[in-house]
Amino acid sequence: MLDDTAMQDNQVSFKAGDVIYRQGSPTKGAFLILEGQVNLWREEKGTETHIAFIGGGELLGEVSVIEGRPHSVTAKASMATKALFIPAEDFRKSFNDPLVRHVLHTLAARLRSSYAFNAAKAGPDTGAINRDAILIEGYSPLIAGLLPSGLPVSAFPFIVGNVTAPSEGPVISPNQLQLPLIGMTELAHRHFEIVRRDGLLWIKDLGAPSGTIVNGMKLSKYGQTATARLHVGRNSVIAGSIESPARFAITLPPSS
Repeated sequence: MLDDTAMQDNQVSFKAGDVIYRQGSPTKGAFLILEGQVNLWREEKGTETHIAFIGGGELLGEVSVIEGRPHSVTAKASMATKALFIPAEDFRKSFNDPLVRHVLHTLAARLRSSYAFNAAKAGPDTGAINRDAILIEGYSPLIAGLLPSGLPVSAFPFIVGNVTAPSEGPVISPNQLQLPLIGMTELAHRHFEIVRRDGLLWIKDLGAPSGTIVNGMKLSKYGQTATARLHVGRNSVIAGSIESPARFAITLPPSS
């Protein structure tokens, strides 16, 4: 975790696996994620559950700052991450209007409650899913523009890749999504697939030259690791290198 001196320079960096703050620790400020990704974990009765991830352009730790309470989750960098640290007092000064403060406190309380609810409902991260509600969305402006409302996935294996011929929009079939990104070398024609095995869902790299990154884990069909299990909740999948704009969010809700 960062000490007070390290946070005085405002821009901070984390390596994959670094703990930014722990659940229950005092709140010193909020972070604006500039690049990279942070996973949020909540511990209940000795069991740690993954509940969400935060990426570039998003705020981290703002709920605890607004409420003036200790952190309700643990934040860990899942890859090299850069962030702008905003001291708590400076962050709170941005909301001088009483009505704005009231709304923010209300939203913060609801978000904190949702963290607790999601952790309790998911329980230990078994990966148990309701496959009819799996959703694949764009997590970068490029992909979000092509999938503005997300795409439900219910047939497996499900392949994601690039088109081979010009297309005005995504080419979608029950088992495949092809995006119209001809010329983008980061996203291969058959880049990765979502596979179902033993009631769990996995991402499998299909031999794309630049590989696939799932929740910070690098995959390659020709390397030591070709598959990664998806968590209950929101997962980050990057087609290509860490700088690739082909970024997806794949959400798995808990089984009902």
